[in-house]
Amino acid sequence: MAFVNELVSEEEIRQYGLDELMKEFRPFAWRDGRPTTFEHAWTIDRSRGIFFIPVKTIEEVGQSGRPQPTRKKICILNWKGRRAQLTIDRAAGSSISYSDAPFRIVWDLVDLDTTQLPDVPREEMIQTIKDALRAYGDFGAYRDVPNTEVSFEF
Repeated sequence: MAFVNELVSEEEIRQYGLDELMKEFRPFAWRDGRPTTFEHAWTIDRSRGIFFIPVKTIEEVGQSGRPQPTRKKICILNWKGRRAQLTIDRAAGSSISYSDAPFRIVWDLVDLDTTQLPDVPREEMIQTIKDALRAYGDFGAYRDVPNTEVSFEF
């Protein structure tokens, strides 16, 4: 089976501790628990026991002097209960408009922490990340853009 984008069931949210995971990376937004409008979504390969989930958009100080969201995301690749943390960025060459046909996404891997997965070869880890991002596309289960092409700068 390959990676697929899904909204996560309440049972799986509890099983994998997804509310706690989000609170770890976004403590202020999750201080009172899951925000009422939030739905968990992931990109999962059930046959391999691996899921990919973005946990935070990185903000940087913009021209206004205030933090502004960037295209960089911190994500978790949960590999049979252990996790790798990665930072990805939409690179140059990515589409700007959802009306582009094909809609292009170019992902760059900014950072990868695999200290919890020392037994997984780096080549296998990179290939798995690419497989997950091909399925994830631009925004996973939240936005399926038809005719999407995903490529990589790593």
